Parts: sequence; structure tokens; C-alpha cells
Amino acid sequence: MRAAGVKNPVVLDELESHLREDVERRMRSGVTAEQAFSMAVESVGQPVALQNEFAKAAAMNGTRLQRMKAALLRCLGLPPQPPSLFTADARESLQLGRKEALGFHHDFIGTEHVLLGLLESEDGSVRAILQSMGVDSKIVRKEIEKIVGLGPSGRSIASPPFTPRVKKALEIAAAEARALRQTHVGNGHILLGLLKEGGGVAAVVLKSLGINRDTARAEILKVLLA
Repeated sequence: MRAAGVKNPVVLDELESHLREDVERRMRSGVTAEQAFSMAVESVGQPVALQNEFAKAAAMNGTRLQRMKAALLRCLGLPPQPPSLFTADARESLQLGRKEALGFHHDFIGTEHVLLGLLESEDGSVRAILQSMGVDSKIVRKEIEKIVGLGPSGRSIASPPFTPRVKKALEIAAAEARALRQTHVGNGHILLGLLKEGGGVAAVVLKSLGINRDTARAEILKVLLA
């Protein structure tokens, strides 16, 4: 990762966490640590084979198919919650996050890409929340660009997976929605998740721009409970 020009410790930590998770999963299947690492390096973020297997399973009965689909989604790094739990705006933001990752030539979707997706969402709620605290979305983008930079040209893949930090943030977002007795996870919940996760690039950048988590939470709740 350092050889590819990634030097920021926060980014390296997030990438390392993503790789470690894949290695551990492979070792549980019985391969050696060296084999698991080699396989993970070659195949992390390459979900095509899994997608093909899922297509072959179309004739399976519903229960077995659902179990297989859930397993495949976890391997692909997609959100652990069923998509129906996310609002249309939230799904749009996550798709925009994927586009941001591709635009940076990254083979993963990190917290920084999700934050940029939230800022690009048409509903504009996250932009408005940050603006109310004196933070311009263009400044956020510039700070993220300083930290992560562009990956090697041609390195990005069609379906980059979410990093473990993003998955944790989305789990926190779902918990926040449940705590508020709300049935769907929206952009505000995801922003709360990114802030509470705390260690990803998104949280680091927002903190560096003077965003206090408690203050931000109060502003987000005004929007969520309006």
C-alpha cells in the first residue's frame, strides 16, 4: 500500500483492517496464513466470481437462496442491513460513495467516499447540517483529497467493497435509527454513524474542521425529528 503511494496512517489503517478481515476469513477455511494473504491480495474487491455463483443458484429454494445471498453480500462488503432498511436518499448516497471511490481509482469504499456521497446527495440534508456548523462541503472534499489522494490509474474495480469501518458505521447508523424508533436509515443516521465510528477518514476530517460530535448530533437530530 505504501508502494502504491498511500502514506496517510488513517488510510493505511483502514486498508489494513479491510485486508486483515479477508485473510482471517480465508484462514478459517483451512488454508495457511501465507496462502490466505496471497489469495486476499489477488481477490479482495473482485466479486465477479461470487456474483456468477449467485446467478447459478437462482433455481434454489427460497430459504437456501436467501442464506446464500446474505453470505455473498457479506463477502462483497455490502451493507449488513437489507437494502430496504435504507431510504431512497441513503441508497443514492451510498451509490454516489461508490462513484467517488471509482473516481479516486480506489479498490475499496471508505468512510471518506461515503461522506462525499452524502454531500453529493440531492436531498442536501448533510450539506445543510455541516453548513449550519460553518463547514463548507467543498472544503471537506479538499481535505479528503489531501489525505487519500488518487490511486494508480486503472486500479479501481467495478464493484469496490465497503471497508470494515464503513460497515461498522452503517451498523451504528441502523442502531441510531432504532433508538429513535425510526424504521428506515437515512442520510442523517449515516452521518451519525460516520462520526460515532470515529477512526475513519471521514471522522478525522470532520474533527479537523472543528466539528464536535455532540454538537453535530444535536443538529442532525433536529433534521431527523423535524
